[in-house]
Amino acid sequence: MTRRDFLVLSGAVTVLFLLGILGSKYYPNLNHWLSHTPAHTVVLNADPSCNPVGRLCTAGDVALTVTLGLGDGVKPLTAFPVEVNLIGEKAAKVKKVTANFSMLNMDMGFNRFDLSQQADKIWRGQAILPVCSMGRREWRVMVEIMSDTPYLAEFNLLTSF
Repeated sequence: MTRRDFLVLSGAVTVLFLLGILGSKYYPNLNHWLSHTPAHTVVLNADPSCNPVGRLCTAGDVALTVTLGLGDGVKPLTAFPVEVNLIGEKAAKVKKVTANFSMLNMDMGFNRFDLSQQADKIWRGQAILPVCSMGRREWRVMVEIMSDTPYLAEFNLLTSF
């Protein structure tokens, strides 16, 4: 190995080492950065006691009401249906609807599912959730509605085992 080869190799190892340090420093914020909502997003909160498994839960304001319904049995590693109904003057201007599942104080990875428009104001899709290694079942469902005015509707979800 020549001196030049040694310098190139040690430089490459140093760069990779520094990239590893930067990656480990900023990785915990990656999920927040990727799911960051714009400052002008309207946040709608559903009744915290309403669990959308097998029933409908609603969050809304004067311009838009969001209704979320999930299948009868929501279990980890099993696909289940997701349906979002939109009501109100802003419902006709919606371009995209996404359901994002997360847990409070627990990194469960990226569980974001795009919904397809079925009728004028009905959006459907399927989702599948991972198993929590701690045995937790409390999820937070954030329905992101992309339109001229972005909306974020938040729902609580309790899955079965």
